[in-house]
Amino acid sequence: MEDREILAGSVLFRDLEPEEVVPLLGGRQEEYPANRVVIQEGERVDRLEVLLSGAMRAVRLDADGSEFLYQQLFPGYLVAGEVACTPRRTSPYSVCTLERCTTWSVPVDRLSDPALPAELRLALLGNLLHFVSNQNIRKYYKIDALSVKSARQRILKYLTAQAGRSGSTTFTIPFDRETMANYLCLNRSVLSHTLKELEGEGVLTFRKNRFTLFPEKLSGQHTG
Repeated sequence: MEDREILAGSVLFRDLEPEEVVPLLGGRQEEYPANRVVIQEGERVDRLEVLLSGAMRAVRLDADGSEFLYQQLFPGYLVAGEVACTPRRTSPYSVCTLERCTTWSVPVDRLSDPALPAELRLALLGNLLHFVSNQNIRKYYKIDALSVKSARQRILKYLTAQAGRSGSTTFTIPFDRETMANYLCLNRSVLSHTLKELEGEGVLTFRKNRFTLFPEKLSGQHTG
């Protein structure tokens, strides 16, 4: 997919034409190798950066080497965009590349530059508000899943939310098994064992990161 198609699919350019807007904004492309820390926890984020290729993850890195996964980022995502919208712009997490990545970035203050047409400024700032709102809802779903204690309840809450977001009982999630375990704060073996139990009970089926839920079986499960 071409860069302009990725930008057009990004929330920042919602209802806008990137080929018309990018020349007005300026900005530049950045390239990062695999396994590079792009944003360090505590770093100031003064730019908006759209991921064009590759994959990243937003994590909190602990002193013992373990990590807590906040979000996995794919082409079209704004990298730490909600951080750039805060008054202090200080990142509470680190962002790392999983593979070689390319981004397009622009200083966040450029979006409110009086030199830009007023309608464009309003559209861009409205799109940022839309992005931040979506991020808040995404974090709500994670908090909701982590609020329950048992692995079974946590998994079902997460998968039910993903089904709701996709509008289908068959859907894919953006995680492999290890990453899913990290995201749900579960041991990988516990996650795998519980998924097999749920599959054996007819609650769901899965293959890699593609799941199907069976609502008639879910009705008898406790997810709260």
